[in-house]
Amino acid sequence: HLPDSSEPDQFEPLLADGMPELSADGRQATIRLKPNVTFQTSGNPMTAQDWVFSWTRVKNLKGNPSYLAEYWEGVEAVDDLTLRLTLAEPNPALTAILTSLPLSVVDSASVRENGGTDAADADQTDTAREYINENSVGTGPFIVAQWDVNSEVILERNPNYWGEAPQIERFIWRNIVDANSQLQAVQAGEADIAFSLDPDAVEQIRTDQNLQLLTGESISLEYLALHTQEQPGGPLANPQVRQAIAHAIDYDGIINGLLGGAGVRPATVVPLPMPGTEAVRESAYQTDTARAQELFDASGVGQIEIVLTYGGGDQAQGGIDVETLATKIQSDIQRINGLTIRLNPVDPNQWIEDYRASTLQFTVAPWGPDFPHILSYVEPFGASTGVVAERVGFTDPQIDDLLAQVAAEQEPAQQEQLYEQVQRQLVELVPYIMLYQPTFQRPASRAVQSVTVHSLYGIQLRYASKSA
Repeated sequence: HLPDSSEPDQFEPLLADGMPELSADGRQATIRLKPNVTFQTSGNPMTAQDWVFSWTRVKNLKGNPSYLAEYWEGVEAVDDLTLRLTLAEPNPALTAILTSLPLSVVDSASVRENGGTDAADADQTDTAREYINENSVGTGPFIVAQWDVNSEVILERNPNYWGEAPQIERFIWRNIVDANSQLQAVQAGEADIAFSLDPDAVEQIRTDQNLQLLTGESISLEYLALHTQEQPGGPLANPQVRQAIAHAIDYDGIINGLLGGAGVRPATVVPLPMPGTEAVRESAYQTDTARAQELFDASGVGQIEIVLTYGGGDQAQGGIDVETLATKIQSDIQRINGLTIRLNPVDPNQWIEDYRASTLQFTVAPWGPDFPHILSYVEPFGASTGVVAERVGFTDPQIDDLLAQVAAEQEPAQQEQLYEQVQRQLVELVPYIMLYQPTFQRPASRAVQSVTVHSLYGIQLRYASKSA
């Protein structure tokens, strides 16, 4: 698992009895499991067979995270406490991939008894989702006591936990969408910690002796996606138009104004401090309205209108209201003579459906990685088959070739050079415009102790305690 927010590339074994052991050619990984680990509700011992079932089921459910189990060709239980993965090629991200939450182990006996299957047609025949939502089938220190995502989710301490017992007896998650309402609940003593925070409210917390501001660097992103194909991209299929837009945006106004300084900006869609990000940071697009106008005029597209679609009522990364962010972007870009931005707020569920279907011309979007490794950015955004690249019709043979070289390269320094080249190519072709990488900020009561803001998980509550 990933214990430390400040070191997103540092891992330590939790359910494994050591780190993965790789064969000389890097195509086989042996994972030895910790003995005497038990599942939460049934008390069944965790075995390698449970892991084989869990990962095979994820793959065959064919949902959004199923690709995580396709990084290897096969998985087998060598014995009850030993797993063996067979990879088509060496994978520098393997350890990071194994920490991804969708690859968590489940109690195979309990899941099978309640409609679960790892069969090839699991996407059609598995009926265990509701059972898993409402019951604990993992190995962790807390057990689901109530599952109502529209009201409250309650977790209670597992009295039979195999590891060090947590200090907190119960966690209650209340569904309060509005960030200001979340803060008011903390201020009134009705909640101990809130997940969202409007950057404008930071000073209220700093001046309130009963509250504390928990902060931590994130590896999440907020970016603009520009469709690179004529349909539906229209004029955005012209790289000079995309470059003009990138030069028109007031990045300092977004980070120092809307975010209150709680963020940084990498050059492209790979967050700091991932490999190559510092080397390419100087190539990030800078606000330059004269250059923006020059590029736009050179594109020859004439007077145009571009539609910026976003999820109405959503929050952008860092707690900014997405409507406020979109309005700021509209104002900035329209400093280019001849270019009009029409805002198109839609239902958030419709927005993500349309974005995934590659039907949006121009949109603002968040990104949080599935696992803490640079491949969780360069593959989905850069590879021709990447899930985000497909949303904007982006393909580049040079990037595909560089990513193929990364897969074959085992020397970290050489990998970093290849990653740097991928990022420079993304900057040049600009299918995405990096807006910011936020600092996560959480308001909390001063009674809350040993809670950390985590770069990947958002909040790390495993070691939480609370004073009277």
